[in-house]
Formats: sequence, structure tokens, C-alpha cells
Amino acid sequence: MRLVYISSPLRGDMERNIQRARDYCAYAASCGVIPLAPHTIFTQYLDDDLWVVGSTISSGMQEEIELAKKLYMPIFYVPEEQVREKVKIRQQDRLLGLDDCIEGSSKRGYEGQILVLKPEAYGSSMDLTADDSLWYARDGFGCTYGARGQAVYAENLLDGRYIHWERKDFYGIVKTESLAAWLADKPIRSEAAEAALEAAVQDLAPELEDGEGLEP
Repeated sequence: MRLVYISSPLRGDMERNIQRARDYCAYAASCGVIPLAPHTIFTQYLDDDLWVVGSTISSGMQEEIELAKKLYMPIFYVPEEQVREKVKIRQQDRLLGLDDCIEGSSKRGYEGQILVLKPEAYGSSMDLTADDSLWYARDGFGCTYGARGQAVYAENLLDGRYIHWERKDFYGIVKTESLAAWLADKPIRSEAAEAALEAAVQDLAPELEDGEGLEP
């Protein structure tokens, strides 16, 4: 049988165009050929992660990134030097826990913080990994400690899912070192994570200056 490349639009209404491409593939198959449409393969089979490798992002790659965001697909940015040096990613699946949280942070404000979710919040039937541990708290009455309302609306740091949790579902605010280790294994691009790490560096700056001043 002949292998036929199906050329059809992707830009614009991506979801509708992908469905059209699938229809076109079905039509081609009915004509007795093997259809191949890359954008249908991307959404049908490559639905776990998207790895953006190298320092250059082409217009086609950007379209794939935007589509992955709509599908809540984790997107990892792997620089060329990491490939050359064979530094592996996606190796750590350990769920984060109470030890990964700042001590006493369960009594602090949660809005704008990266939180560690308790695994039992998902229910007992879920097969969980470190992907499910970190959430960025956006708003909700539960972000304020002691508030009557307990709702916390948070975004999964890895894939962007936005879910209503309760304050009791979280252990607390993640430690900087635990966040840094998580990001090293899962190189996403997150303004919230970058801001948290930058704030930690600024907090350490006075201590580092004092330490240098003590040296003979």
C-alpha cells in the first residue's frame, strides 16, 4: 500500500483542524492508502510529555508548544549542552512530603506560593508521582490561614491544570532546595518557580555578605 502524507491546516482553530485532519486520514484510508498526518500523530500518541530540545525554537515548534499547553501536556526544555553532557531528566518520581516543606509554613499565607499536595487528596486509587506534588496557589479564601472558607484554587506546576482544593489538602510551602531539585529533574519554564528561587537567593545574599566579611 502507498504511504500518503496528508497536508492540512493546523493554525487557527487547532482542535477543529486536528479533527478535520483525522477525517481526511479516514477518507484517505478508505481510498486504499496509508495516511500520515503529523499533527494527528502528535496529539494521539505523544500525549505524555513534550520535550523541546536545543536552543532554537522554530515557528513549527512554537505551534507544538502552544498545542501542548492546550492539552495540559508537560513541556520540558532541554538545552543542547545537557544533551551533550548526557545529563538525564525525568529520573525522579518520589512524591514530595512534609519534609520537603518549610517548617511551620502550614500556618502561613498560601497565595502566590508553591505548595506540596498530600497524596491522599487524590484518593487511594491514583498512581501518583512527583509530577503530582507541586501546585501554585493562585487564590481562594483558604489561602489565608484561619479563614472561614478553605478553598484553594491552584495550578499544577508541571502541566498547568487548574483545580479547586481545600487548605487541608496541602502539607505546606515547598522548601527552596526541594523545589530546585524537582526543577533540575523536570526542566519546565515557570515564572512562579523562578520567582521563588530568585526570592530565596535574595534572602541569602545578606548572609553571604556577612560570611565574606568574617573571613580574615
